[in-house]
Amino acid sequence: MPTQNILPDPSNTITPSGADSGSGSVAGPGFSAVTVTSQQPIVMNRSNSGLTFKSINKFQKFMVDIRYNSLTKAQFNVVYPFLLQRQATLEAFFVELPQYGNSSAGVKSIDLSGGSAEAGTTTLTLTNTTSILVADMFFITDPQDDTHVKTYKVTKISGNTLTITPPLQRKLDSSLSGTRQATFSDPKMRVCVTGSDIQYSVNAQGLYSFSVKLEETLS
Repeated sequence: MPTQNILPDPSNTITPSGADSGSGSVAGPGFSAVTVTSQQPIVMNRSNSGLTFKSINKFQKFMVDIRYNSLTKAQFNVVYPFLLQRQATLEAFFVELPQYGNSSAGVKSIDLSGGSAEAGTTTLTLTNTTSILVADMFFITDPQDDTHVKTYKVTKISGNTLTITPPLQRKLDSSLSGTRQATFSDPKMRVCVTGSDIQYSVNAQGLYSFSVKLEETLS
């Protein structure tokens, strides 16, 4: 039975053995709020005449701040051990962001009939863009490349071509078999816990207050 590698939530259950299905599966608590920040460090210098020179000096990554409503012990003990284990092993995991999904857009096939989509390009052509909206978040599934785990945002739509940010992280090679797909309905992001602490508190009623800060990681 496969190990659950998505942060447990109402759609992603987990068993006591850590599997993602089977008897005894329990759902994780839902999020009360999710904040997503795009972090793109830049270097800026000014000349003596006041001209500004800017350049990107680091890769783009998303930061995710998840907050929960007050949790019972049973709810807390679904999600907290999952995070503790990955803190101890430094193992990355996925978080599903339903608030940022577009269920109407669903899953779209990527059109590579015009040739490969090279790493670094800011456009992506689909077989259709029905129901896709500007600002939609998505991830790409490539049967030939399991390491393509970057999350993207749509910034423009022109016909069947999307302008995306950040630029495409991995090449989509048209010479290889398989259909590449972009998933808009339930975008997932590969993350790890930010910093070295995972903190919670318990009040007099036995309810747990808990939040977690995550950052996108590609390795």
